[in-house]
Amino acid sequence: MKTVLRNSILFIGFILLMTALSSCYKEKETTAVVTVLDAANAPVPGAEVKLYYKYGSDSLGTDLRLDKTETTDASGKVNFNYTEEFKSGQAGLAVLDIEVDGAILGIIKIEEEQQNEETVNLQ
Repeated sequence: MKTVLRNSILFIGFILLMTALSSCYKEKETTAVVTVLDAANAPVPGAEVKLYYKYGSDSLGTDLRLDKTETTDASGKVNFNYTEEFKSGQAGLAVLDIEVDGAILGIIKIEEEQQNEETVNLQ
């Protein structure tokens, strides 16, 4: 009887341990870093960078969850954090337009739980 009780307690303890370990998944940040360079490939500080997704039809408007605007630092870089918009188990997040000081200069693909980087040049 003691052996059955001891084995039962060990089994339950093992199940609880495995459950605790499997629930320790830590979500990594989903970020986008855009570097803005001028025609001479020098960093452009103080540029206003907007990442956004506009639907194919103007009647639908813009997805405001993904619409973010930031200003470049002294190294011409700007960081955007999309961790809150990412849902665990999702495959990919978005492909966003990159607008710098009102001009669309490219796109960036945002992949989940990664630092996504893109460089754009002002002409």
